Amino acid sequence: MNRRLSPAGLIVAVIGFGLTRVTVTFTVGEQPLRFAFAGIVPLTLGLTLSAFGVALTVGSFDRRYVRTTALWTAIGASGMFLLVVLTLMGSGVDEMGELGGVQWQPALSNFLIGGAMGGALTGVYAAENRRQREELKQQTDRLEILNRSLRDRVLNAVLVIDGQIGILSERDDPELQDRVVETVQTQSNGIQRTVEDVKHLARTTESARRGLDAMDVTTTVDRAVGTVSEEVAECSYEVQRRPNESVTVWGNEMLVRAIEHVLRRGADRDNGPTQVSIAIEYDDRFAHLRITDDGAALTNSQRAILEEGTSGDYDDPASGFGLNVVRLVLDTIGGHAETSDDGETTTIDLAIPLASTGTHPGRSTVRAADSFGVSRVEMGMAVVASLVAGVTMGVVGQATSGVVPIIGSLYGSAQPLVGWITHEFHSVVFGLMYAGILASVPDPYAEDVRWCLAVGMGWAIALWLVAAGVIMPLWLRLVGEPAMLPSLSLPSLLTHLIWGATMSVLYIGGRTLMDRETASSD
Repeated sequence: MNRRLSPAGLIVAVIGFGLTRVTVTFTVGEQPLRFAFAGIVPLTLGLTLSAFGVALTVGSFDRRYVRTTALWTAIGASGMFLLVVLTLMGSGVDEMGELGGVQWQPALSNFLIGGAMGGALTGVYAAENRRQREELKQQTDRLEILNRSLRDRVLNAVLVIDGQIGILSERDDPELQDRVVETVQTQSNGIQRTVEDVKHLARTTESARRGLDAMDVTTTVDRAVGTVSEEVAECSYEVQRRPNESVTVWGNEMLVRAIEHVLRRGADRDNGPTQVSIAIEYDDRFAHLRITDDGAALTNSQRAILEEGTSGDYDDPASGFGLNVVRLVLDTIGGHAETSDDGETTTIDLAIPLASTGTHPGRSTVRAADSFGVSRVEMGMAVVASLVAGVTMGVVGQATSGVVPIIGSLYGSAQPLVGWITHEFHSVVFGLMYAGILASVPDPYAEDVRWCLAVGMGWAIALWLVAAGVIMPLWLRLVGEPAMLPSLSLPSLLTHLIWGATMSVLYIGGRTLMDRETASSD
């Protein structure tokens, strides 16, 4: 599966981890009370920031969200660095030693950690604010479309019916009666379809996603083509490519409406009938509906609506009410659109998420239709499971081999408190990576408890072989501590297996329980 990561999150992780190393290195010789405030607190904050960066990388965050947070984190650390350097230059530092009885190196590191934390919080606030604005905009668009549907489609249909009945009352013509009856039935069907659409448009985006169903994409396209072919006789519609097997996508009746609007779009032509061809293809994540016509070309405003989600004027014929509906449907199901024009034909490519790439959008903690990675709920469960598993592993490891202080030595201090903090940090990072592994595979595997447990145990063995067996002894040698390479002992394997079993059982159990509660609430 081609799952999406957000590399910008690694910037946050590297900043937090790098500043933490400096903090511990320069405060290890301090008095206990001074070390607690000058070393332990910044150490905890820095490692928390680093773990947060890993969460941003593997989590189901929008890439703009991650980039905004990373940018503000870098700005916070850089800004604080500049202020501290200017302060030191202005106050004077005696041979880079002590300034006013305070060592400048740990002070600088702690200030930078504080600046980075402040920048990260500012970035999260800015990203959340943008996300909320986008949700409000989408809800406003939904209400605008709802208003337009009721105002135009229903009101116009009622006026047509009223006019036809008025004509029928004035003339006694059997042939006219048949035409009036047909017209009234057509308009009544239109009203019925509009009322059905209103049921979907009146929902919030989250509620609409919970109401999505798995639909066969070929059947959905055939329904849309059949409806539009009856309404637009001057156009010729042909499905040129179909998948050889059943391909299901997430959608509802509004997906059919969206396809209908795209099919109707090219009918506005003055020099003859429009030829419309449809090709249905799919990859590992999306079904692609490539709709090509030789009708009216797309305007810049229409391209902006489809590709960028820019809201058009709902009463502007150049923008098109229908294309706003298309974009709203794509936003709801987690799809997107691309357009191309070769001068003679126009192609609109609708990318619709496959139902096989996730369980149910809006209901499952496994995966959402418009996100790729670990959901926020999953990350919370992974962190809690990792902390508990870290404690279990640490207790057994300390009892069998006294490993906790050795872990602290990786960061320049053999104090048990430093060892426990850094050990829990490692546990959280590797736990988030485990959650990321489960989010990167097809759901039949990600939902199989036995397979998930096997992955957890396999991940624990891999960490024992690589992290504990090779990376840890190399790291210890780099900081001046003797270590055997490779370092593969049975007690170490036992503690890693305990960690893998505890973490995976708690994580899978929590996710399963959350899915059941969410499904029952629906």
